[in-house]
Amino acid sequence: MSFRYTLQKVLDIKEREKQASENEFSKATKQFEEMAIRLYDLLKKKEDLESSCQRQMNEGIPVHQLQQHQTLLMRLNMDIERQQHSTNLARNTMYQKQKDLVDASIELKKYEKMKEIKHAEYIEEQKRIDNMRMDEISLQLYVNR
Repeated sequence: MSFRYTLQKVLDIKEREKQASENEFSKATKQFEEMAIRLYDLLKKKEDLESSCQRQMNEGIPVHQLQQHQTLLMRLNMDIERQQHSTNLARNTMYQKQKDLVDASIELKKYEKMKEIKHAEYIEEQKRIDNMRMDEISLQLYVNR
């Protein structure tokens, strides 16, 4: 008779849950990275615009062009604020998915540990049964002499 773990189906479910959590965490991480890259690009664009504006102001710039730069800079700042908010939401989602993954991993480890303990108990019981059978065989051989 081979070892059969009574909670194997539960263990399988926990493994699938952990795998699903890993996939969700991976997606959340990718989404956060994309948001962070967009934010970086906007900040870089803002920095380039400000340095260009400063350079043009040192050389002399018409008022109309200066107003255009200010309008563009205001729009860029609004875009940056929106992107920062989106990036923070994505970061929070990523952290939550990471926590879910850790929880799923811990839960899986509990069931794996229980399986190991049950398997060790099964091995011990098999050894005990084998020893009893060997004792019976020895006794039978001794009696039949």
